[in-house]
Amino acid sequence: MVQTEEIKMFLEPLHIHRKNFIFFALNDNDSPDRAGGSHWSLLVYSKPESCFYHLDSSAGTNHNVAWEFASHLITYFSRASINFVDKECLQQSNGYDCGIHVICNTERLAECAEADGHIGSCNMLVKVNPAVKRKEILNIIRSLTVSD
Repeated sequence: MVQTEEIKMFLEPLHIHRKNFIFFALNDNDSPDRAGGSHWSLLVYSKPESCFYHLDSSAGTNHNVAWEFASHLITYFSRASINFVDKECLQQSNGYDCGIHVICNTERLAECAEADGHIGSCNMLVKVNPAVKRKEILNIIRSLTVSD
């Protein structure tokens, strides 16, 4: 079980209490001793709304993972009540696009957070094209490489 002191040691250097929104990419790996897992989803803490929002492109698959993670953080972030919401989002049409959906959902929510100061009302059913996003990421990586 994760202790508040362990959470504090990890988050304090990031100055988390100064942030209004904190994004966590979550994996369903249930082994503390080895890498693995097969599905990614997004958990976002919104300080202005006192809420954790969970976005899962394969609805319900990572709910328990997200709730368990959020429940450990609730006592760290606040002694007051914090809500947990499974936020509706675009669903993947295959078994391998969860990572791209996490990236797209993160971008969309960050845009809403910057524009509106909250994310609860952000429309997450905006169509995304995973193939286009993959090419965009590849182009970013290529632009960062040093040529000889």
